This record gives sequence, structure tokens and C-alpha cells, in this order.
Amino acid sequence: MKTLDTRIRFTGERRQVTALFYDIVGSTELLLRSEPEKFFRSVSALHQSAETIINKHGGFLHQRLGDGGCCFFGFPEQSEDAAESAVQAALELLQIATGSKARARTPFRLRIGVATGLVVFSNEGDELVGTAPVLAARLQAEADPNSVLVADSTVQLTRHKFDYSLLREARLKGFDDPVALWRPQQRRRLAAEASPSREPERPIRGRDKELAALSIAWNSALRGKGSLIAVVGEAGIGKSRLVGEFAGHLRQTAHETIVLQCGRRLESQPLHPFLSFLETLVGEASALRDGDSEPLLQALRTSGREIEAGVAEAILTFTTERSAAPSRNIRVSDPSGLAFRRKVIEAAAEILTCKSPAVPTLLVFEDVHWADDMTLELIDRLGSFAAGLPLLVVQTSRIRRSLAVATEIELSGLSAAAVRDLVASIWGEHPPPGLSDFILDQCDGMPLYAEELANFFRGRQPLGQSPSEWKGLLREGSVTSLNDLLSAKLAATGSARRAAQIASVIGREFSISLLVYLLEGVSRRSVDVDIDRLLAQGIIERSAVVHGSFQFRHVLAQEAAYASLLKSDRRRIHRRIADLLIAESKPSLPAAIAAWQCAEAGLHDAAARFALAAAEASVLRFAMHEANVSLELCARAVASLSRRHPERTELALSLSELQGVVATALEGEGSENARRIYSRAMQRLRKEPPAMRTNHFPVYWGWWFTAPNILTQQSRARILVGDMQAVEDRETRLQSYHCGWATSFHAGEHGFCLDCVAGGLQLYDPERAVRNRAVFGGHDAKVCGLGESALSYLLLDQSEACETAIGRCLEWAAATDHAGSMVHALYYAIVLRRCQSRYDDVQALGERMLALAERHGLAASRARANMYCGWAELMTSTGKRGRERFEEGLLQQQQLGTDDNVSMHSDMHAQVLRRLGKPAEALAIIRNAITVGRSSGQRFWLAELYRLSAELRFELHEPFSVIRRDLTRAMQVAEGQKAAWLVERASRALAEMTRP
Repeated sequence: MKTLDTRIRFTGERRQVTALFYDIVGSTELLLRSEPEKFFRSVSALHQSAETIINKHGGFLHQRLGDGGCCFFGFPEQSEDAAESAVQAALELLQIATGSKARARTPFRLRIGVATGLVVFSNEGDELVGTAPVLAARLQAEADPNSVLVADSTVQLTRHKFDYSLLREARLKGFDDPVALWRPQQRRRLAAEASPSREPERPIRGRDKELAALSIAWNSALRGKGSLIAVVGEAGIGKSRLVGEFAGHLRQTAHETIVLQCGRRLESQPLHPFLSFLETLVGEASALRDGDSEPLLQALRTSGREIEAGVAEAILTFTTERSAAPSRNIRVSDPSGLAFRRKVIEAAAEILTCKSPAVPTLLVFEDVHWADDMTLELIDRLGSFAAGLPLLVVQTSRIRRSLAVATEIELSGLSAAAVRDLVASIWGEHPPPGLSDFILDQCDGMPLYAEELANFFRGRQPLGQSPSEWKGLLREGSVTSLNDLLSAKLAATGSARRAAQIASVIGREFSISLLVYLLEGVSRRSVDVDIDRLLAQGIIERSAVVHGSFQFRHVLAQEAAYASLLKSDRRRIHRRIADLLIAESKPSLPAAIAAWQCAEAGLHDAAARFALAAAEASVLRFAMHEANVSLELCARAVASLSRRHPERTELALSLSELQGVVATALEGEGSENARRIYSRAMQRLRKEPPAMRTNHFPVYWGWWFTAPNILTQQSRARILVGDMQAVEDRETRLQSYHCGWATSFHAGEHGFCLDCVAGGLQLYDPERAVRNRAVFGGHDAKVCGLGESALSYLLLDQSEACETAIGRCLEWAAATDHAGSMVHALYYAIVLRRCQSRYDDVQALGERMLALAERHGLAASRARANMYCGWAELMTSTGKRGRERFEEGLLQQQQLGTDDNVSMHSDMHAQVLRRLGKPAEALAIIRNAITVGRSSGQRFWLAELYRLSAELRFELHEPFSVIRRDLTRAMQVAEGQKAAWLVERASRALAEMTRP
């Protein structure tokens, strides 16, 4: 079996070390004056005596240098009194050179140098880099015979243990500034030391006001008036401690406490805290991934949660694993995704609160500064629920959130009285006078820092009685921050320290099984001993969320353990974890964590793949902010790959596809960022062979879809259709035609539109359509093609073909039973009947669309339905209800930013104003629509806009020459599009206006 040394042994570590160099003065002259054999025996005896002294004081004779030696204290075993031990050993070394026993052998005189500093060393002990050894060697060379010189860094750590005299300052080779030369005189005293022990959790100090506020909120919740409270404060200030103390006060009362833990690097996992709670409840995460409702319902019933089947179905729709491929094609403006997201959040809130009407509930969200966006929405929703339930929702966070429904409790540093009380509780008796105030001054009232400082001093009794001596102890222990204290506490655990260091690489929370795997060669029993030691020292604690797992008691303790590792060793451990995750068929850690582990291991290709998987899963759940977090990591990983890496192009294109989807969701479909992403991806993709184009067709789709106007979109559609002719995949070619007909109709190129419909529908596959209708435009391609052709046939004055196409469109949409496709077909039918001025049909079709939109939460379709129904009602009656409904729908559509038919809707708006007796305002609307239509390329209705402009000018008694010009332009535009139906309407209008 491979041992720890061969599998996971660290290459080195950063640590403060004290170096001691000793050298025999004039050894060459002594050799020449002595018998070689006697000289050799004497030198050997000196080295043996030196090694005995060094070992006695916890040092390590690293190297014999013939006539001298190089020693280290604090290496390989870390020691808090390394500097003190080194100086004491140096003084004893002088005694063996000058003592009575020295006269029995060749007389030697020694020079010794001692220095302390931060070094990096290998665990093999053959490499050590830092200034301390160099400085110690230089000091040894400067020392007088039979004397010791000590560096200022060592003096600062030991000045309260030894008396020193400053000899001078000297310029030493390699050091820019003069170096102080100190000579130790004698030892002052020996301090007895006691090891601090882990004691039971003490009652919280200095938080009476905050505990009272939580109690008041709880009592209000018991009366059915719950609330949301945000506990805010910096790391180590005691947020979790406060909430834990409050929860402990409730143990004797009938209630339920649920703790949901947000995690660092899990900001890209939507609803991660809630889903972890569900997994713990169900006991098997695969049940959620597989979409099996029975285990979930049974687990919820067992926990006293009776919910409707629809609630469980909504959650399982969210958690079930699905193909990631569609994520790169989603048209994010489709509001059904937002409706799905809201439905899931409502279901999660229902599960968390369904017991609360009968059982008072305390819901705690820990570390919300690391919460994903959906979890934040869930917290806000729970806050609004709480007002009518016996429910108290508490969140802890390092940062403030703008919450209208939340009450904030901001934690600041403890008062002087509270710190004194805390120190006294740790001491168990009266601490030395003034020590509590000294600790307060050092920690600035931070409870965790105060606690660790008190334990630090308690372990060094008896103490001196002055702040200068306490400061000396801090210098001696190299303590300048809370991190130093936590590092020293970790060092005191001995061999368990290595287990903590490896665990810190896994994360704040870790499982024993993974830790044992990483510590291969170490028995499970030894690991259990280490875990018990870390538990006893208060460094780790059992996880309150995942049974059988552990977590660092505070994230700062994890960070201290992680920071103590060399980067090279961190990478090796990350590599072990990454290799395990890559080899697993289903990674045991979330994809976001797996991506981070691989990135830290230097496996950038694997990191990119895991990050893409995390982003895809988030996009499919319409969690775009969460997806963006993973995409940022993926972008860094791809950028780190060599340009010659075989997967770089594939990964970069996949990244661009998802970046485009997310950018359009977060910034809008017309955002410059989205356009830039797709344009850059297209530059890369068009250089690749047809097979690559098939795999990354979403790049083409996004490039076409985000075009700034119809003119550009039409030119891109022709490129898209042309490029896809060479690909073998029928569905890809069909979707290229889909782009072609959608744009061509708006551009007034009806012949090309109908050609694309004909070519595309020959490739249509009903089975593949089921998979694609939710992603390419959010509707079925056949429905779209038939609807678009119906409108083109109308404008070409082919009425029979028009009616056939719209009938087939509505029939096929109903057969799909897909909401997006059905409202799409209804919209085509409504527009068609609106063109034909069949008001009753528009009204009936609009009401059907509205019912679908209401049922499925389709905001854009709801706005359109109201607008068309209001228009039809106003055109057939004089009541104000139609106008109000039209204006409401128009405003909603403008707010949603989903108006892709500006020309026709402006026409309708003008007709409404005309009907209300406002022809001048109507004309202004039409003239603006003409300008927009000409500049954007949306020309299919441009002839009608000119015709309506002429009619309004006629009503306003404008010169006939202007009216004729509009009608002439209407006929010219219509003839250019071969739109005979529009030509005939313009010609008829001209004839009527010129009739005497």
C-alpha cells in the first residue's frame, strides 16, 4: 500500500523558524598544530555534544559543515518557543567550549549566530529558503571568539527571557540596511506553561440587547405576526453565536428550528441551502435528481409536512437532471422561464412554512453574503409570508441588503464590560489586573479574537503584570492578528494539524470518507483520533446540516489552515481531489466546487468543463445570476489554456454560447455585451469545418437574434442559411431556415420567406421538435413557419393559400400542447384578422390568448392579448373600456421591452387616437413609425403606414400634393415587395381621395 509520504506528503511549508550557526574559530590552524586523529575525535565530540544540546531544546541539527553546524528551531516540528530555545542552546554551546571538559581535548573557541524569520522549506529537509539562515551565518562570522550574536528579530521575541546588550550596527553582505548586533547576557527566568483545553460553550457575553430583540420578534411570531430579521456584522463578530444562543433559549418550547447554510463558492448553485435541507430530509440525493416524487412526499410527510402534489412536482421539475444541450439556445425573453422560477420559489417557501401555522418555526439562513440569487429571492418571499404566520426568519450576513420587510440587527464590537466578563469566564478565576483591558485594546471588541487571546494568555501562566510583558508574549508567539492565533492553536494540535490542513482544502465542510481518501496510508483510527483532537480544541465541529460530516467551527479557522500550506502543496491536494471528481461518473461534490478544485489544481480544461456544467444547469433553471458566476470561472480557466490545447476552441465556443444567453437575460436582448460575445464567437466559428458549425449552431442563432435591426438581421439570416447548407444535421438546417423566414417577412422579402418555409418544413421532425420548441424562439418551428407564410400569402394577395396556412398553424399548435407554440399561433391569427379588419375574430382569438397567458404566466402574451382585444373593442363600440384596455396592454408591452412588431402596433395606436378624435396625435405616431421602419428595416407594413398617413393628412386638410406623395410611396414600397394586397389598398385610397 502506498503511504502518506508517497501519495499526499507535502512538499513544504511556510513557517517562522529560528536558525543557529556555530563555527570553530581557526580550525585550519588547529588542524595543522594537532595530530589529525586527535583533531577528528575532538571535532566529532563537539558535534555530538552540540547535537545533544540542540535536541534537548527542541532543535534540529540540519547539517554538519566540517568545522561547524547549521541548526533550526521550529523545524521540522513547529514550536512556539523556538527563538527562546535557540538562544538558550547557543549559550549552552559556549559552555561546552569553555567548560572544564574542554581542556581534556583540543581546545576550541566557537562563534555563534542566531536569527529568526519566515522561511519556506521542503519536508524532505534538504531545501530551506529564507533570510534567517543567511543572517545567522553572517552574524556567526561577525561574532568574537566564544560569543553569540543574535539578530534583532530574535531579540524582539526573547527580550523578556534574556538580557541583551547592543554591541553595534554592521553592514552585512547581502543586506541593504545596517544590522543590529545583540549579545545575550543571561536568562531571566523560566516560564511554566499550561496547555489550554477546550471547554464547553460558554454563555454569550454582551449581547443582551440583541437577544432581547430576537425574543421580542419571536413572541410576536407566536401571536401570528412573524418577521424577517437580518443580523449583520463582520467575520468573527459573533453573528452565528448570537443566533445559536437564541435558538438554545427556545429548546424547552414547542417549535421547529431549520438552519440553511449558504456556502462559499456555491453562489452558482441555485437554491443550494434549501436543496441541501431537502436532501437531508429525503436521505438520498438521487431521489431528487431522478425526479422520484414518492420518496420526497414520504420524507415530507414523516417530518410533518403535508403538501399538495403540485408543490412536490414543481421542486422535482427543478431538481431533476436534464440534458444540458438546450441551455445554449434558450430565448431568455420568453417569460415562461421567469414564471417557472417564481413557481419553484413559491414551492420552496410552501415546504419551509407548511408546518408553521400549527408549529412555531425559526428559519435561519447562515452566511447570506454567499447566497445565490434564488436563495435571496426565497428569503424575501419568506419575509413577506412571515407577517401572517408564527414564523421568524433570521439571516446572518457580513454585508447589508436592501430589504423593505426586514429588521436589521447590526453587531459591533463588545463593550469593555462584556470583554472583561468574557475573559473572566475563560480564566475561571480573576485574571491579572488590566489583562482584560489589554485584550480589549488588541481585539477591538471582536468576540472571537478576544476569546482566542484569552485562551492564548491562559496557556502561558504565570503571567507578568504589565502590558509590556503581555506584548512580549505576543511577539514571542508571533501573534499580530486573529489569524496568527488560529494558526498557533492549530499548531498545538500536533499531528492533527495535517488533517486540518488537508480538510481546509476540501472546504469549510468535509466528510470523513474524503479526508481518509486524501490521507491514504493513515489508518481510519488515526484519522478519528485527529478528528477528536480537533473537536476538543474547538477547531472543527460536527455539521448541523449533513449527518456524519464535519465543518470548521469558523471559516476563519479554515482560512488559517489553508494559508499555512505552501501553494505547491495546496495544488497537490487539489489535484488529488480533482482526479477523484473527474473519475467519478457523478461527481460527489457540486459542479461549482469541482470546477474550483480543478482550477486550483491547474487542470484548467477540467475546470472549464465543470464550470460549464454548473452554468448549464443554472441556465436551464433560469438562474442567470448564478450561471454568470460559473461562467466567470470558466472564462478564467479557458484563458489559462495553451492556444494549442486540443479542446480550447470547443470550450471557448461553448463558453460564448452560454455567455450570450446569460448576457441577454441580465442586460437585455439588444445589449452591446451580448452582441459582442456572439460576434467574436462567429469570427472563430466560421473558420471551423461544417461539423463544428453544427455543434455550435447556437452561436449562429445568437448572432442573428441579437442583430441591432432588421436590416442587419436579414443579411445575417442569408449568411446563416447559406453556411448551414453544408451541414448534415437536418434540425440545424431547419433552424437556419427558421431564422430566414422570421426575418424575411419583417423585411418585406416575402419570396425568400416562403422559400425558407418550404425548405424548412421539408426537414421538420416532430420528435426532435419536442426537444427544440422550448429553446429556438420558445415555440415550435412548424407553427412559426405556417404562421409566417400565412401573413406573407395575405400581403401577396393569395387568400386561399393564406387561409390554408393559418388553419394548419392553429391546428398544429393545438396538437403540440405547448403553451409557447399555442400563443405563437394565436398571435399570427390575431395579426392576420387585424389586417383584414375582422374585429370579432380578433376579439375572440385575443381572449383565448389571454386565458393561456394567465394560466402559464406569459406576461408578454398577456400584454399583446389585452392590446388587440382593446383595439377590436374600441373599433366596434364607443365605450372607454376598449381604449383603457388597449392603453394598458401597450404600456405593459413597452415596459417588458418585447415589442417586435412596432409598425403594426403603431398603426393600431394611431387608429385608436383617430377614433378618439385626435388625428394630429395619430399622424405624429404614424410619421415616427415610418421613420423607425425605414431605419430599422421593418418594412412589411411600411406601405400601410404611408397609406394611413395620407388618410390622416386628408382629414387634417393638408395639401393634396403631400397626400399624393404618401400614397405614391405606399404603392412603390408595396410593389417593391410584390405585395399586391397592399398595392390594391393604396390604389383604392388614392382613387377615393381624388373622387370629386
